[in-house]
Amino acid sequence: MSSLSTSLKVQPLTSQNRAGVAQLVFDSHMKSVTPLFHFLKLRPLALLLWTAIATGIFKYRQTTLGNYLEILTIMAGTVIVAQGVLFLTLLYEASTTAPGHLGVGRLEYFGDQDRSQDEKAGAAGSSSAGGAKKRVVAESTTTEKDEDVVVKGGSLAGKDNKFFVLEKSNRVIGCIGAVVDRSKNEAVLTNWVVNTDDQRRGAGTLLLKTLMDAISESAKKEKVQTVRVKLQGYQVPALRLFHKFGFVQVDRTPEWMGERVLLEMSIKDWGRNLAKVQAEAQKHD
Repeated sequence: MSSLSTSLKVQPLTSQNRAGVAQLVFDSHMKSVTPLFHFLKLRPLALLLWTAIATGIFKYRQTTLGNYLEILTIMAGTVIVAQGVLFLTLLYEASTTAPGHLGVGRLEYFGDQDRSQDEKAGAAGSSSAGGAKKRVVAESTTTEKDEDVVVKGGSLAGKDNKFFVLEKSNRVIGCIGAVVDRSKNEAVLTNWVVNTDDQRRGAGTLLLKTLMDAISESAKKEKVQTVRVKLQGYQVPALRLFHKFGFVQVDRTPEWMGERVLLEMSIKDWGRNLAKVQAEAQKHD
């Protein structure tokens, strides 16, 4: 695998780095509008469709079909309007998905590691002293069964969910999370972001390996059998990385619908796939 800089550090989501993660995810959402827009540009087949529509309009109006310039004008105008609507739609979706605050990217699904540890220590102290079973704090609490963590804003973050942050010189440059669904025996990867300037330097590999190792270690306890991730079709480096580690494509939406690619892998295959990747890397060293 690519040599990693010693300045790179992976750590859980905490109250100290949550704001930096939120900003990184927000920037990633907004930057995705332009490439997604270009990726969804109307293809020649769609242009032919618009031409047929324009031609049908002229025929219905009994207009001379020899006026090709007018047909092309209508076709171009229709395409421009369609592209404009598409761009505004993508911009709206990105801005509403990423509101630019600490709740961006559904970070409310993940509790702060430092707060959770403090609360567990406090709950244990209270219990040993004969105090209350549940300790309530200003912004974050644990339930009596310790199954969920209530984070800022009152949203529930599952205890099994995992989130890791990649920092370089105390600056957040990447993140990845996993939402565990015991009812489906799966973990869904989310908030997969690596700063553009730090891609192709092993940052994505380090993040993915850290998260998958954590999921694998607790898979039996959390009843996780499958790991899934959904990527955009234009995220070619990410697709290559996941394929390299053994994720396989199980579904793909059409290009005109955004070409989202669904990948999955059985968690029991992670160790073998990782060993294979590491062996290949050693051959090239």
